[in-house]
Amino acid sequence: MIQSRINKPKINITTDENYKFVRKTIQESYLNTVCAEARCPNIYECWNRRTATLMILGDTCTRACGFCSVKTGKPTWSDPMEPYRVAQAVKRMNLRHVVITSVDRDDMKNDYGSTIWAQTILQTRKINPKCTIEVLTPDFKAHQESLERVFETKPDIFSHNIECIERISKAVRAQANWNRSLSVLKDSIKFGLRTKTGIMVGLGETVGEVKDTMKQIVDLGVQIFTIGQYLQPTKNHLAVQEYVSKEQFEDYKEFGKSIGFKIIESGPLVRSSYHADEQARAIFNQR
Repeated sequence: MIQSRINKPKINITTDENYKFVRKTIQESYLNTVCAEARCPNIYECWNRRTATLMILGDTCTRACGFCSVKTGKPTWSDPMEPYRVAQAVKRMNLRHVVITSVDRDDMKNDYGSTIWAQTILQTRKINPKCTIEVLTPDFKAHQESLERVFETKPDIFSHNIECIERISKAVRAQANWNRSLSVLKDSIKFGLRTKTGIMVGLGETVGEVKDTMKQIVDLGVQIFTIGQYLQPTKNHLAVQEYVSKEQFEDYKEFGKSIGFKIIESGPLVRSSYHADEQARAIFNQR
């Protein structure tokens, strides 16, 4: 039985002209967004604020994580013009901060998609020099050359999610590796990048495990941390074990502040890129 069903978050489904503008821009640019592909509960709020998380390298992922509704299969994507179209979409939306993510491309054995990643960052910066760039990347199988190819473009924020506490990681994302994700974060920090990660709760973890994980992550040098409620996207995905209370999310936030995270977002509907533009303005002291 799911604990605390009363705490299940309510999603506000409203659309305005900004939402329609973002949807039209995405469609006309032939781009994908994690907002739509992963059925993010914040799509209405974020698109109404004229923000979106652009997803490159196609809409088909080579991994089948138990929490994610992005399509899984054999990708057919091949589009060398995608970096340019991403950059033009950012310009059209007049973004001050953009979040770019991608599917896993374990089929691209030569670089795991890192070349397109680097080109996208560089092209976006060239066409939008005043826009800060946040990337939420796969682990690239911890392939050092691929990681460094992305690092060398110097995104303003480098993000890679550990997704959950270590004990349940294999059940949550069988084709990933918790320690490999940790090594990606370590490499980003070693390279000198502002680094971010996040987890979901409600998957069977304990409060103590969450706090131990937070301490482990902040000790690495990660500056930005997010915690959100896991919501089951379809009946074929992992079941929710608990709807965590707002009070517990607030406790996690206060704990995160006390141990030294520069920015911590903790709440039922928090996702990796939720209010990422506000986080960027805070960390870069922008108005």
